[in-house]
Amino acid sequence: MAYDGIMMHAVTNCLKEQLTAGRINKIYQVSNYELLFNIRANQKNVKLLVSCHPTYARVALTNESYPTPAIPQQLVMLLRKHLEGSHIKEIEQIGLDRIMKFTFLTRNELGDLVTLYAFIEIMGKHSNFVLCDASLKIIDCLKRISPSMNTVRFLQPGALYELPPMQKGKLNPFEQTQIISDNLNKTCLGVSPILSRELLFRMEQGESFSDLMQRLDQSRFLYITATSKKEYFHLLPLTHLQGETKEYSLFEGLDLYFKDADVKERIKQQTSDLERYLLSELNKNKNKLYKLEQTLFDSQNSDDYRIKGDLLFASLHLLKKGMRSIDVENYYDNTMMTIELDERLDGKANAKKYYNRYQKAKNSIAVLNEQIALTQAEIDYFDSLICLMENANYNDALEIKEELENLGYLKRKKTSVKIKKKKPLFETYQTKDQVTIYIGKNNMQNDYLTFHFANKNHLWFHAKDMPGSHVVVAWDDPDEYTIRLAAKLAAYYSKGKNSSSVPINYAPVKSLKRPNGGKPGQVILSKYKTIYIDPDSDCLSEIEKTDA
Repeated sequence: MAYDGIMMHAVTNCLKEQLTAGRINKIYQVSNYELLFNIRANQKNVKLLVSCHPTYARVALTNESYPTPAIPQQLVMLLRKHLEGSHIKEIEQIGLDRIMKFTFLTRNELGDLVTLYAFIEIMGKHSNFVLCDASLKIIDCLKRISPSMNTVRFLQPGALYELPPMQKGKLNPFEQTQIISDNLNKTCLGVSPILSRELLFRMEQGESFSDLMQRLDQSRFLYITATSKKEYFHLLPLTHLQGETKEYSLFEGLDLYFKDADVKERIKQQTSDLERYLLSELNKNKNKLYKLEQTLFDSQNSDDYRIKGDLLFASLHLLKKGMRSIDVENYYDNTMMTIELDERLDGKANAKKYYNRYQKAKNSIAVLNEQIALTQAEIDYFDSLICLMENANYNDALEIKEELENLGYLKRKKTSVKIKKKKPLFETYQTKDQVTIYIGKNNMQNDYLTFHFANKNHLWFHAKDMPGSHVVVAWDDPDEYTIRLAAKLAAYYSKGKNSSSVPINYAPVKSLKRPNGGKPGQVILSKYKTIYIDPDSDCLSEIEKTDA
């Protein structure tokens, strides 16, 4: 892992400079693995992210906006009780291990000044955040480890905190002037395999070990190197990878590197059952549609029942109670027909039974057509939600879940806390010509954007006959470039994303109507034009995101 002990060393030094004596203002748990601390330090507000994710674990200051749950979790309530209002006295790294120790000064319920400790362990799947009192008794932790899970070291409220087993026999690279080894991560503390290869490569080029370690000790930058397979990062350029390297400030680089992975993981955690539910409902309705169509086919071909009833009435003199079948001449086509009989009924009753089946099939056609239309609408709806989920960020996914709750598909969790209703947050962009373009990323955003926010003279774009985003250009007479760009965006954010020559309808917002009883995001077009466009992700580079 590139976030090794050397990286933790640099992060710790940066946090010491920026957070020492800072005050904890607010604490949030933004996902199962992430804690966010709002801190007032050096006369400015900063955000400290503590991630204990098995793959993306780290400690860093962040400028990213993280979604904060409306209802705080139990752990957050406890952390707020003990840490909000406290001051950071000291930040230190335990040796060169990936363990950081925060010392807090706060006052207890009696007003006495007390010391609390937080240990942040960045160790892959064992990463954790542990809060302890002055005697190192655990108050609580992000991941509780019971004795049945680990007999050597368990983490539970009330237990005494013990550090993980330390690495023995390894050297501190900052205290060495020269090391002869072909595998520095096995010889030195805090050195990951990727850093070991870089240091050895540079030493082969004539650089000294002590100079390299001095650069690592003083570095406050992150270098992200892109190869054909993936991206790597560290405190100095990874020249042995022979890739394209970009320089960022330390925390800006960490934000950039982990951003996409964090968003996807957060969506997966918060809406883990949502995509599975959508697929289940889609398949369920497809199976229902197949059965309805089969029943409709049988109903539309129900004349066979009427013919059998006619033939039985014409052959009453041949029928006797107890017969299971009879062969009669079909005078409609001059062939012989075998008709099955209910042995418990006489001839008239058997004939009436076939007439009743014929009449029932005829009466059901109207109902079946209605059910088929409703089922097809459900298929289209869930298909559209699955399409929208592909491009959804965290807030978009939560709004899709809220939409399903509003429509009664999902049960809303009961809570005594009153949650303030927020307006859907569609995305706002500007083109190189300073033309504003709005994009809805789910049905609630589409509906609000089109029928509540957009000006009636704005131009509206949407992929024809397929689910996708509503795209609105804030201009009543855009040039050809803007029309084609908006059409590309509508095609890219639609089910036809991977197709070619996607038809895009566009029309003034004033010509759109909401269908009676329609679901969010549905529209009726009266006057519109159609343009055929090839979806291309390059269109995203032609717009710049702005605040709404």
